[in-house]
Amino acid sequence: MEVFGDSVEAPLDQPWVPVEIADTPFLAKVHFGDTAYQLLLSDLHCVWHEEADAKTIGERSQELNRRLKAPVSSFFRQLCVVARPKLEAGVSEGSTAMFSYERTPERLSLRVKSELAGVPFYWEFRCTPATVTIVCRHLVHPLLTMCQVLQRQAQDLMGLLGRKDAEILDYQENGATLTRGRLETGVFREQDFKELFLSEVNQKMASTCPNLGQLTIKAAVELGKPYDPEAKQAQELTKAVAYFCLL
Repeated sequence: MEVFGDSVEAPLDQPWVPVEIADTPFLAKVHFGDTAYQLLLSDLHCVWHEEADAKTIGERSQELNRRLKAPVSSFFRQLCVVARPKLEAGVSEGSTAMFSYERTPERLSLRVKSELAGVPFYWEFRCTPATVTIVCRHLVHPLLTMCQVLQRQAQDLMGLLGRKDAEILDYQENGATLTRGRLETGVFREQDFKELFLSEVNQKMASTCPNLGQLTIKAAVELGKPYDPEAKQAQELTKAVAYFCLL
């Protein structure tokens, strides 16, 4: 029996794919094995997860398709044919499969309707809210890593601007003049730039994430300066949410 385990690691190590289900945008990650699958879905408010092995697939196939009698491999092959293009690449053109969903606080049910050998074939992904570990691995950590990379790039660019200003000043002190005045640039002031950036971030956070307040912004941007939360985990998650809202 094929199982992936609880870590949800290698099988789902690929980018999130934007998909639209019943006119609702989601992000999806899916991995289909030989007779098993893993699925992650998010609407950016919650993340849902399901992992199903051959036994689960066989039982659910019979539950949803009482008129069909076929081995688990046939059911799974049909599921891959109808669901993989949509969930792996967000492609639905040319497919006759119909996708719908039902969401409750405890579950997200993603339903698929198609045909197998001329008979209606139904499937239902039954996802439950993902654990903190899964959310951190597949959403929070990648976002924080990306923001750290962008922050380093910004620091490199600010350093480059500082060197540019120093070279221009050196040229001017040696008697050089700019023949095209319209090309002259002002001196880059790093502190002014940071203050302007934080001001713009505060405005965006106020409109997109009002519940976070402004106390998280500086901690989120500087990555590591605590703002006195009740727990370290809350600090890290709040910083991650703040970053996410700025994308």
